[in-house]
Amino acid sequence: MTKRIFRGIVLTAIAAVLITSALTGATLYAYNVQRISAEMRTEAGYLLHALNRTEDETSFFAGFVSDNRTTLISPDGTVLYDSGAKAAELENHADRPEFQQALAEGSGSSERYSSTLAETTHYYAVRTDSGNVLRIASTQSSIIGVFLRMIPLLVIIFLAVVLLSLGIARFVARRIVAPVNELNLDQPLENDVYDELSPLLLRMERQREEIDRQMRALTDKQSELTAITENMREGLVLLNPQGVILSMNGSAAKIFDVNASHHIGEDVLSVSRNPAVREAIHDARSGKNGETILENGGRYYQLLASPVAGNGGSMGIVLLLLDTTEKYTAEISRREFSANVSHELKTPLTSISGFAEIIRDGLARPEDVKDFAGRICREADRLVALITDIMELSRLDERKELGDRERVGLRSVAEEVVSRLEEPARAKDIDLRLVGEECAVSGYSLLLGEMVYNLVDNAIKYSGTGGHVVVRTGMQGGKAVLSVTDDGIGIPREHQSRVFERFYRVDKSHSKATGGTGLGLSIVKHGAAIHEAEVELESEPGKGTCVRLIFRPAKQNG
Repeated sequence: MTKRIFRGIVLTAIAAVLITSALTGATLYAYNVQRISAEMRTEAGYLLHALNRTEDETSFFAGFVSDNRTTLISPDGTVLYDSGAKAAELENHADRPEFQQALAEGSGSSERYSSTLAETTHYYAVRTDSGNVLRIASTQSSIIGVFLRMIPLLVIIFLAVVLLSLGIARFVARRIVAPVNELNLDQPLENDVYDELSPLLLRMERQREEIDRQMRALTDKQSELTAITENMREGLVLLNPQGVILSMNGSAAKIFDVNASHHIGEDVLSVSRNPAVREAIHDARSGKNGETILENGGRYYQLLASPVAGNGGSMGIVLLLLDTTEKYTAEISRREFSANVSHELKTPLTSISGFAEIIRDGLARPEDVKDFAGRICREADRLVALITDIMELSRLDERKELGDRERVGLRSVAEEVVSRLEEPARAKDIDLRLVGEECAVSGYSLLLGEMVYNLVDNAIKYSGTGGHVVVRTGMQGGKAVLSVTDDGIGIPREHQSRVFERFYRVDKSHSKATGGTGLGLSIVKHGAAIHEAEVELESEPGKGTCVRLIFRPAKQNG
């Protein structure tokens, strides 16, 4: 308020100065124009009287001196005399409006503005008895020029007024606002200030009384509920019909990660803006039971929103939060695992069953039996690999049979893997290379071997004929790093965050052709978690993929 009063006074003073300056300048300019015109007419009258009594008008001006420019013009427009320049050097003035008017009417006037000089020249002409025209000219600054010349004075006046108005505005604003700042809002009717504030103070008093009444009622209800709800494991939140929090027990505060006392009386959105929560509360406001699953801090809660009806309408809403993390995650894992395993097992089993039936029923030609048997073997091998990977993931999940940690050289592990995969790489004409230096980590050698094997095997499978796969080991930034880089088909950006999920395939048709189980990268991810290592993935479709495993280096003593 103080700033508004202060700003209003200052702006009013500035506006007054500017308007006054503009009006004063315009008035002075108009007055000056009238004065010059009168002076020119007077001087012209004197000269005309003298010229009419002189036989040689040109010689009359010998030694003539005047503040105004004086010109004598013959009836054909030829300049006979000019006090400001040589008459012979001036152009013909027959086209001048004041000259033409003087010839026709006896006298004439005009003015011409120079934008270059910001000046206006006023002309007044009269016809002599001899037929010549006497013209008087006076130049003065235009109104723009007047203001330009007034700028220094205006600036001084402006600054003086601004400084004065600042002081007055500050003094007046403080005096006006001081009584308002000193209002006793706890007892509005006890204030003796401006009469204009009386209606506002009366409304504030009524509002304060209503708030006090409601707060006492809320406090009583909260006291009754606290003893019951504070020791509940489940989260409990009571809302009024508008969604304002009336009560929140400790479990609910912990779930929402807030201080319950800080949010009593606030909208429920102050503790959670989850769209699912808002939807459940909206259902409860509509008289229906709302239900949703709320994820918070890695845990899952079943949120039940129930309306409380009474007095012919809604009296509030009860939110109950039940921790269902174990049940929820177990159910999701079970469904995903069942669906994925069923799908992965069904495909090879269907092939095995189909080929076996063809052979059993004698529908296969003798020369085709060997090929069918080979296909059955390949599908059986695929089943064995899938079951082996599933068992390996289960072992990693439970962290069983890992043995003892030991000092393991990443390059040594990579050398063994590269030697095992040289033949598959050679079959696809892929250049498989190992580069870098030895670096040791603390871990499980067999598990590290499986991780590296899966990465290199994937790189070979998803690289085209004649491609390149580079396995690199070494220290970077104080950490041990193993990377596998290929120039294969790459992974689209939208799939990169999910390729480490179990059974996730970017291109199911391509994955089937390569014979993968869809669990290789999951094993890498779980293995990295066991080793407390980071996994980084960089890939671009058509340009290849790079996967890095970043470990903390092993201590020198192993």
